[in-house]
Amino acid sequence: MMEPLTYRPIADPKTKTYARNVSGTDTLLGAMKLFFRFPTPRLILVKILAALAVRLWVGGWSAWDVPVVLAVCVYWPFQEWLFHMVLLHFKPRRLFGWVFDPAPARTHRYHHLNPDLLETTFIPWFAITCIIPVNVLLWFLMMPTLEMACTGILFFSCAALIYEWVHYLAHTPYKPKTVYFQKVCRNHRLHHFKHEAYWHAFTVPFVDTIFGTNPDPATVSKSKTVKTLGVHADRM
Repeated sequence: MMEPLTYRPIADPKTKTYARNVSGTDTLLGAMKLFFRFPTPRLILVKILAALAVRLWVGGWSAWDVPVVLAVCVYWPFQEWLFHMVLLHFKPRRLFGWVFDPAPARTHRYHHLNPDLLETTFIPWFAITCIIPVNVLLWFLMMPTLEMACTGILFFSCAALIYEWVHYLAHTPYKPKTVYFQKVCRNHRLHHFKHEAYWHAFTVPFVDTIFGTNPDPATVSKSKTVKTLGVHADRM
């Protein structure tokens, strides 16, 4: 029988921040102050401000901006689910004696092993610096006008910051006041602490319903691999 695949874990972050140990993170304002202490949200915020400045400078707002914004609103939650389900939960594959195990999947396993560690809730800042120029280039290639491309960059960046905020907040002691966000947090915590095969959506929980990954929690037994994602590590 072939030996089970193992993977080399992502190195521990240089800093380790636990929201429960930071005063005020049970309030929205306190959680937000801590949120912007991390590099990824700051990088995305800078991109948003730069994109807004360029969009205002370019001008030429028109009705054609509306379908671009709507396209981002529709595309983003499906991207979240697909990226989470397919890439982040990708298991190592042995190809010609070499183990193929993408860094995003390894990073996500570290996140499942350390769900209370806030550094693991963000897309790594160095990945963001690589993604930004690719994202900008794709918008300019896809859109027929400069104005529409700038609108797409602006609102896509806003969607990215909202995603980071929602994911981060679900890992803090903050208790949501709205029914909608209560559902978002509840589903994400079920994903982390009950069963990793379900509840892959973030900002729009209904996407899980569409793809059949939103079962009644009472019908789901607790997974034995909810922390390891079923993959053996070289060190745990």
